[in-house]
Amino acid sequence: MADTPVDLFDAVAASYAQHRPTYPAALFGRFAARCPQRHRVWDCGCGNGQASVALAELFEQVVATDASPSQIDQAIAHPRVQYSCAPAGASGLPAGSVDAVFVAQAVHWFAGEAFNAELRRVTRPRAVMAWIGYLAPQLPDPELQERFDRFYGDTLQPWWAPERAWVDRRYAGLPFPGQEWPFPDDLQIERHWSLDAFLQYLGTWSAVESAQRHGEQVVAELQRELQPLWPDQGQRPLLIRWPLMGRWGVIDSGDRTGGV
Repeated sequence: MADTPVDLFDAVAASYAQHRPTYPAALFGRFAARCPQRHRVWDCGCGNGQASVALAELFEQVVATDASPSQIDQAIAHPRVQYSCAPAGASGLPAGSVDAVFVAQAVHWFAGEAFNAELRRVTRPRAVMAWIGYLAPQLPDPELQERFDRFYGDTLQPWWAPERAWVDRRYAGLPFPGQEWPFPDDLQIERHWSLDAFLQYLGTWSAVESAQRHGEQVVAELQRELQPLWPDQGQRPLLIRWPLMGRWGVIDSGDRTGGV
């Protein structure tokens, strides 16, 4: 039986909370500035709540849902964040109860008609929605980048779920249930990481988890390739960048019971 997304993210919940990079504050500021009302925002596919707690600084209440019980167990507590375990297409939220919807690095797992119908059901008129993601990491050294690109595109290719392709496409082609705005092209995540920190992050990837479940030690093999090339045998922190991408806009205010 194939691993489901919930299986994969349950398995890496603890390391996900420790080793995934957080989003820049400017992203949340720009999102909030687009929202006519800031009473309640839904963070759908919230994972361990990284985006939830950032949104809580800008909205009166955050309702955060995820289909993975283990991710919810690892969620970061905040007085204005209410977590619950629920699939994206059946959130349990009251109709017409949220002013905005934020989806961080997750919409590729559940985008489609069921999710769009749920969006229309739970949102108020003129609600704003953002699907946020980040692309594969960029390393500062060309040889390191070339080895990593082979790992990402070749070694892991058999282990990526088909949905992952939507990230590489910047979510283009997914049915967006609203009127879109141009997405900013000047936002990115930046971290200074040693090789060990970088590899710990890669260990949170669903493709890595799937490969290791089948006995493939893909991260250990990559470490052997990168360590001689990384300054100080991997000890020196290097600047790693993840370009942000996404789609955002106003959710259609017409038929809130059906498709796009």
